[in-house]
Amino acid sequence: MALPPWTIEVLRRGLTDAARKASEPKTLEKIKSQATEILQDLPQTAARHLDAVLRSAEAGKRSVEQWSRKHTAIAIPMLNASGVLIHEFGSGVPLPERVLDVGRELLAGDVVQGEAEQARLAKRIQRLLPSQDHSLLITANFPAAMTAFSLLVQRRNLVVHRGHSIALPDGTPLPEAFEMLVPLIQEVGSIDQIDPHDFDGLDSFCAIFADGGTNPVTPLDLSGHDAQQAIVLPLATLQSSEFEQIPSAAEMLNQGIDYVMMPGDGLAAGPSCGLLIGPTEEIEWIRNSTAWPSLRGSDALQGMMAVALEEAASAQGDLPVQALLSTSEENLRGRAERLATRLSAVDTIRSCQITADEARLTQTGRWRFPSRQLCLQHQTLTPAQWAKQLRDEVPSIEASITGEQLRIDLRWISPADDRKIAAAFGQSDTENNNTENNNTENSDTENSDASQANEPKARIE
Repeated sequence: MALPPWTIEVLRRGLTDAARKASEPKTLEKIKSQATEILQDLPQTAARHLDAVLRSAEAGKRSVEQWSRKHTAIAIPMLNASGVLIHEFGSGVPLPERVLDVGRELLAGDVVQGEAEQARLAKRIQRLLPSQDHSLLITANFPAAMTAFSLLVQRRNLVVHRGHSIALPDGTPLPEAFEMLVPLIQEVGSIDQIDPHDFDGLDSFCAIFADGGTNPVTPLDLSGHDAQQAIVLPLATLQSSEFEQIPSAAEMLNQGIDYVMMPGDGLAAGPSCGLLIGPTEEIEWIRNSTAWPSLRGSDALQGMMAVALEEAASAQGDLPVQALLSTSEENLRGRAERLATRLSAVDTIRSCQITADEARLTQTGRWRFPSRQLCLQHQTLTPAQWAKQLRDEVPSIEASITGEQLRIDLRWISPADDRKIAAAFGQSDTENNNTENNNTENSDTENSDASQANEPKARIE
């Protein structure tokens, strides 16, 4: 069907008018301007898409690397953000490098061993003890220290007061820990009070007490008895520290306690082992017993523990656990604020709040320290699902759950590991660096350093 004449006339006029307007300088300038804007936007749009592709590729690469490390590594590093130092999955605090170096040297096998090495090691340890009338044994683990002590039942009766029947870190009740070897340890008294008269009628005995974290333990007045006293410290240092609330073997011995049993790891800053301190005569008797070779720590374990005790006793000692204990509250506050700023930009995080609850050395003990926490909510995951996901990461992050929130406590996290926390929540190292620059982290660090200028060297700055 042919177009009507009037339609053809309208089209002709429209084309003529468009051609006339297109030839005008003003229209041409407008077209050039719009074309220029489009061309300028193209690199930026392409860059944004390219950046998104790179971020996706980086996330995929990181996931593959984490999967590979998790399924091939024997030891998976841990970040303890639970707020409890002595945790069932570990403390998350590394050993000092010098301690690790000694362990590697002794494990290599090309070193002097035997009685000469043991005598040299014993002399170094002896110098660290608060009294030259006492000696120290290093056992394969903490329960082995109590088993070694229970050998003394052949020399005098061993008595556990029921008021000190605490559960040890592995969950074993104190009396049962001793009875693993010798089922001859007596129990006296009641669980609600401790009285020296509870021991009346006993001859030549050693009373065993324990610090379960509720109240500090002090020696009893047993002057009317032929008695010694021993104490089990699931958490302690060898030397007295600046933290009066933390028990120490030196303090117990100075107060009149005859024997101290404590773990070598944790606050003592050594490898996992047990320490038994007591009068030299009795300690030598245990050392010469037929059961001792099966209880003693290996040469590497003993050497590492000796160096750890030396480092802790040194005025220049900068042990990781000491540094975490000494971290100022101002330092924790600043780090929490910076991390909150970073994590608030992560799409999968619904909310992020900072709280100021106390961190703990043990789950139920009296030992508490000021801290800061990040309380987070996920867009889709429950706190339990999120916590499991973080635990399966590399490094593994141990968090806690309060209500509907996941809690990340910074007390037992080194400042150098803050970026690992941010990366685990979906922020890459590149994003971390950009955020730090935008928030003028250098200025924050200077302020933090200035606020801690008068603090001891061991404090984190």
